[in-house]
Amino acid sequence: MSEIDNVKHALNEWLDGLDSGDLERMVKTVDPDAVLCNQHQPTGYGIQAVREKYGPRIEAASFRSGFDIEHIKVYDGFAVIIGHFTVEATDKASRRKNAGQGRLLLVYRKHADGWKMIVDIDNNDDKS
Repeated sequence: MSEIDNVKHALNEWLDGLDSGDLERMVKTVDPDAVLCNQHQPTGYGIQAVREKYGPRIEAASFRSGFDIEHIKVYDGFAVIIGHFTVEATDKASRRKNAGQGRLLLVYRKHADGWKMIVDIDNNDDKS
């Protein structure tokens, strides 16, 4: 498997973890020094920020997500992915659906046990 395939695998593990409600599967793909810069939210740092952001969301909703890669490049020990995400969340109690989409920049750092996301920056598409 190429390094690009390995980075894509890490991204897919995150997405599959989210869609299956498996927070620990998501966390395994995160660098301990991760920085989360998500629109309309305070910047989060480290694996604990991922747990605090996604734990309550996974408890409250089920997800179906998608990601279209526009650019992917592997550098010496780092990789950059730019793309467009979609997500649909269904509230577990009310069954009400909510959807979102936008652009995403991800940076991964290579570890002995695989690629881990170290930077997550998004911006949501505005709904007019």
